[in-house]
Amino acid sequence: MNKRKVAKVSLLAILSLLFLLAFVVSAPAKQPAQSTPPGMINSVLGPLSPDKLGTTLMHEHFVFAYPGWYADETLAPYDFKAILKTDIGVIKTAQKYGIKTIVDATPNDTGGRNPKLYKELAKKTGMNIICSTGLYTDAEGAPAYFKSLRWGTDTSKMISEIFIKEITQGIGKTGVKAGVIKVGTSPKMTDHEQAVHKAAVIAQKATGVPIITHTEGPTGGVEQAEFLLKEGADPKKVMIGHVSNSKDIEYHKAILAKGVYIAFDRIGLDIITPFDVNVKNVAELCKLGFADKIMLSHDTVNVWLGRMTDVPEQYRVGFKNWHIDHISKDFIPALKAQGVTDEQIKIMMVENPRNLFRGK
Repeated sequence: MNKRKVAKVSLLAILSLLFLLAFVVSAPAKQPAQSTPPGMINSVLGPLSPDKLGTTLMHEHFVFAYPGWYADETLAPYDFKAILKTDIGVIKTAQKYGIKTIVDATPNDTGGRNPKLYKELAKKTGMNIICSTGLYTDAEGAPAYFKSLRWGTDTSKMISEIFIKEITQGIGKTGVKAGVIKVGTSPKMTDHEQAVHKAAVIAQKATGVPIITHTEGPTGGVEQAEFLLKEGADPKKVMIGHVSNSKDIEYHKAILAKGVYIAFDRIGLDIITPFDVNVKNVAELCKLGFADKIMLSHDTVNVWLGRMTDVPEQYRVGFKNWHIDHISKDFIPALKAQGVTDEQIKIMMVENPRNLFRGK
């Protein structure tokens, strides 16, 4: 090769290298996931100080559907604008009564968990919104995928990896990080539910976020608490949910004896437990000194996806109080009439949610 050809090849090589360098420099750098500062909570708009939570509803749903709703999506499609409008109206109602934070407890395997919706709601209303990572019960969730993973797969480890990534890096590509882990059990915990609970504890140890739960029927809370604690969960960061499914105050005391928080978080679902019974039980527990372990919420569903049928007339009375302002308008005044103090109300609605996230 003569000198002229060598010079030409060298020039082309240099130009190619310069072009490549220019492309690399101009290409946007991949941004590493930002870790949540210690002591802060993952809200859908970013890190939130526990001191900013204020009056908190720990278990609600902006949108919900049972697995399989999407089979009906041709006839009942997801309408983002309509859902947004409905949820904004509900949030504004809650804000009239001083609600500052709502935890959406919708798990991954049901319909309705939508981080983009949560972000839009938070931006438009100023409500603090915290969303969940988690899996629902064996019967009402979607465990078939995880049950099909055989050949030595460690299901708990696999599920925990989902929870941890959604807490530390975000849900999908939304950038929204989950702030709580939501798990559920049947009246008797199944093998799949045990695997999910083990995964929740692994994720809690890795991230420090609270575990909140769903229990079925008037039982299950004691078993759930015992299982989580046996696996090493921090009792100060565990809230056993739906204890209001039971009318038996001794059941509530048995869960409290495990050192965890409990939630009367189906207030308004009088079809399960009547209003007066829930008032009596919460008031009695406050008198016994348990106000610092109780939280209140409704488990409302603002929008049901799919074609949910109307509640038959004979059952409507059991649902008439199931709305976002029922605790503020009706339940708290009834508690006060039973001797519950303003300070105890504040403890249940403000301090306990804050302490759950802090692990106090």
